[in-house]
Amino acid sequence: MHSAERDRDPWSEQTEVSTEEGPALRDAAYAAARAAEDEEAAAAARDGFRISPIQPIEPDDAIRPHLAQDERLHALRRRAILRPPGGDGALGYGGTLYLTSRRLIHLGQVVVSVNLTDIVESSMAGERILLTLREGEGMSLDVDLPRLLRAEMAEIGRGLRE
Repeated sequence: MHSAERDRDPWSEQTEVSTEEGPALRDAAYAAARAAEDEEAAAAARDGFRISPIQPIEPDDAIRPHLAQDERLHALRRRAILRPPGGDGALGYGGTLYLTSRRLIHLGQVVVSVNLTDIVESSMAGERILLTLREGEGMSLDVDLPRLLRAEMAEIGRGLRE
């Protein structure tokens, strides 16, 4: 005797088979949502800059000694990863990134200061900010809300070039 169950194609009767979302899909969806929120924040900031300039924030104890007398702090990103020009640190250097009225300052495993007027170009590569500096050097920054930070940098840099 022949069993009909044994010879049946199990896929022929299934119509919409649902699969569970795997970790990769969840991570991709989370990254896409974060990027969309960041882009919305950057667009809102750019709209706000048309009405009023970027406002200073109170410096914390770590950055205060590094600021010039008339230099103001405008933004900071904790858990920033810096990959400096010509840096051999494949994983980068951790620390806090500060955006001032003149510079980007990274305080952490290394201290790096870059004048905003020395940044020739900034671009995004995924969730990383790429900076091209004078003399053809470059660096990259991994930070929270990179698009918003890039908009803030552009606003301050525009004021320095005018």
